[in-house]
Amino acid sequence: MTETAVEMAALRDRLESLPGWAATDLVIEPAIPILASPSWRGVDGFPWRATKKNGESVFIKVMDPDAELYIDVPCAFEAARRASDLGIGPRVMIADIKAGILVMEDLNHGWRVGTLERMLEPAIVDAVLAARRLFQAGKPLSKRAGVFDEIEQFYAAVRSAKAQLPVDVEWLLEELRFAAAAFQGLDITPVPIHGDGNVSNILISDGGEIRLIDWDRATTADPLQDLGSFLVEAFAQEPEARDAFARHAGAFDEAAFNRARIYGVADDLRWGLIGSLLAAKSARNTLEFYKFASWRFVRCRMAVREPRFGELLRRMA
Repeated sequence: MTETAVEMAALRDRLESLPGWAATDLVIEPAIPILASPSWRGVDGFPWRATKKNGESVFIKVMDPDAELYIDVPCAFEAARRASDLGIGPRVMIADIKAGILVMEDLNHGWRVGTLERMLEPAIVDAVLAARRLFQAGKPLSKRAGVFDEIEQFYAAVRSAKAQLPVDVEWLLEELRFAAAAFQGLDITPVPIHGDGNVSNILISDGGEIRLIDWDRATTADPLQDLGSFLVEAFAQEPEARDAFARHAGAFDEAAFNRARIYGVADDLRWGLIGSLLAAKSARNTLEFYKFASWRFVRCRMAVREPRFGELLRRMA
């Protein structure tokens, strides 16, 4: 049997444990195309769709071996389960940490992946931020690493892997280390967060409901880190980000907004390092990991070179 046939047989075995799915004819096929660039989609785990003859289907995420390089799988699966229980993520049916298999309801018909165009709709943005806030009200997750911790972790990993990096990566690192030091004196209460602001991690129904997916960066950290990772992805311009922040917070708080923006800059550096690491280590050489990394480094560089970057740091306390 081929490797794919073995995997599909294992998936059939897992699905037989679901009520109504035993001894039934199934069609198992790839659910979505996998892209590392321009959008990170389906990279962390192979996306399968299993469909019965009556049309009922489930979505299956099988974590890729690369996941061990940058994902805390037990924490990610726990976060997905919590989101399921809260109604802000797809309903989780099976979460097999050892096998790296997550089986969920298939939000296919009547649902679409979030896009930057949909982020121009205040109602959608507000629903996304409300879902993130609801998740943050729960108990801490087992993972406690924030974005600045992971920058150090992944920088060490890319150096060890002799990965390709931009010539100014040391400068970017030092600037963000300076920012991390500025955060040390702040009174921050860590909470569980989704941790990844990519708008393709949002599913939107035809009726305007939203669900958050791909909890692979979930951790316990500053809630403004969660907000910052979303704002940097959803809004190319500051005025729209300010408006969304003010609606979410109830009023505009410059210090908190500046903190969120710096977290967004740090998120770009972190993802640049992750992309570089996978470009060096992954066996999936058809995916454009370094192209994705290059874009995140560019956006980080643009923000750090902006004359107001220092002003953000000065006015975030």
